[in-house]
Amino acid sequence: AQEMRTKYHMAGSVNGREFTIEGVGTGNPYEGTQTAELVIIKPVGKPLPFSFDILSSVFQYGNLCFTKYPADMTDYFKQAFPAGMSYERSFLFEDGGVATASWNIRLEGNCFIHNSNFHGVNFPADGPVMKKKTIGWDKSFQKMTVSKEVLRGDLTMFLLLEGGGYHRCQFHSTYKTEKPVTLPPNHVVEHQIVRTDLGQSAKGFTVKLEEHAAAHV
Repeated sequence: AQEMRTKYHMAGSVNGREFTIEGVGTGNPYEGTQTAELVIIKPVGKPLPFSFDILSSVFQYGNLCFTKYPADMTDYFKQAFPAGMSYERSFLFEDGGVATASWNIRLEGNCFIHNSNFHGVNFPADGPVMKKKTIGWDKSFQKMTVSKEVLRGDLTMFLLLEGGGYHRCQFHSTYKTEKPVTLPPNHVVEHQIVRTDLGQSAKGFTVKLEEHAAAHV
């Protein structure tokens, strides 16, 4: 079970505010664990003007190669490499905020190259995303179904809020391999993601993400 590295680049905007993030990660695909350190390149020297949590699933649930699959279940994601994959995800938040993300992942040696775009609109100015009142995502279960030779993921996610409470978001994802692979049965992937703000560094404001993911019937 070898360690793999990842290089990340994300560009996008939320409510018209543009941002760029770059970073690196390491993980063990067969254990379903990964860690990333991400630096906010734009805005320069500042944290994001909205909650980082709305982006975190693109980086972490954003490469499902890092999922522990049972030995007797087809692993759609690991089969996709070295050819590569593309991902699309829509997000519908309970207060009317909506977002879309798209990204592709390719392999160079033992390093995944992960390039993404994220666009969010309609987030209320006084809501938890723009007020940055979120403290992370609750543990989640993603239902994986096969449709027209691609894998789709559906789940209801809950942002944890400062002082208690939750903020609901529907995720709909499409996972496409560059080359045909053996398709798995319908199944569930259990995710947990943890964010730690590392604060200002020489490169910029830095955030650490850690994730564990496991598949089962």
